[in-house]
Amino acid sequence: MSIDTSSGGAALPPPTGPHRVGTEAVHLVDEARADPWETTRSRELMVQLWYPALPVEGAPSLPARYLPPAVAALVLDGWAEEDEELDPALSRVLAEVRTHAYDRAPAADDGARPLVLLSPGLGEYRTGLTCLAEELASHGFIVACVDHPSDAAGVQWPDGRVSAHQEPDFGDAEEGEDGEGGEDLVDLQDRYLTTRIDDLRFVLDQLLAPGSRWSALIDPVRIGVGGHSLGAAAAAEVARLDPRPAAAALIDGSLYGGVLTSGLGVPVLLCGLTPPDPDDPHVLAGWEQVWPLLRGPRRWVTVRGAGHLSATDFDVLARLLGLREDGHPDDLEAFGTLPAGRGVTLVRAALAAFFEEHLTNRGPQPASREFDGLPELSVHVV
Repeated sequence: MSIDTSSGGAALPPPTGPHRVGTEAVHLVDEARADPWETTRSRELMVQLWYPALPVEGAPSLPARYLPPAVAALVLDGWAEEDEELDPALSRVLAEVRTHAYDRAPAADDGARPLVLLSPGLGEYRTGLTCLAEELASHGFIVACVDHPSDAAGVQWPDGRVSAHQEPDFGDAEEGEDGEGGEDLVDLQDRYLTTRIDDLRFVLDQLLAPGSRWSALIDPVRIGVGGHSLGAAAAAEVARLDPRPAAAALIDGSLYGGVLTSGLGVPVLLCGLTPPDPDDPHVLAGWEQVWPLLRGPRRWVTVRGAGHLSATDFDVLARLLGLREDGHPDDLEAFGTLPAGRGVTLVRAALAAFFEEHLTNRGPQPASREFDGLPELSVHVV
């Protein structure tokens, strides 16, 4: 199958805000930290930024493409089931999907803006949250989403190198008997989580550093952090450990680390997609524990009918690529029963409303009015 992008049409839903959106990929190197998977190299990161852009003559006529072809192939390799071989043409289709952001378009210069720092799920990729990021940018936010190399599905560097997803080397650690619940998994989660926390804090350091072209565009007292799946756990820990974030949005991720005992003092959004399962304690683990420890404004939003990947672009793209089958157990877990694209539409409405309330001057809105026309959202406000 194919997606027609010849006229600049995009496969992803357009953002709803008034601002034109620009995007730029930024390569960062943390000279003070060795990469935990390639210990002879300094830790390198790729960060995708989205921002309100000026509508000027001479800007690119077509929005940016979605992924480099090499990374698109790795994303689909991770999507394929064991021993399944997907049509190689699908990776070309995925790479050529047009977004709604214009590559390196000049940033609007009408004052410092709030920043939202995002972390994707384990094995995902930084542009996999494009729908969320473009929505926020269209409403006036600067958004930075971080690839966590070797944790990510794939990362292509400016010199052409490509880093694929890989498990960390645990040395003498032994795998649990069932391959899923042993001490090795806890170690894996801890190491990924620690690395992600360091990655996110380093990105904040670099974006806000004196002399950074982004520091003049970002309001340092209006910073939000958010994430999906394991990215949610990382965002919670960054909000706990770092004084700079003023709000945290945690999307469908079990929580680990000190937040489970110390809680958070900043406004927090818990956005649940996976339905509760009394037989699986790992579903949204830690949410009930952390809820009474949230000392600032808190909101628990449930997206009824959603699945774990409903916050990602694949809520739309899986159907377009022929990789989503209604009623299939794996697809129900991933996307729920909502129509393709409905889940991510609901998540970005909840995310934008939360960050607009706590990082702009909009102030709180009645939930009944805020999500009018979105009956799948149930909201608990305290």
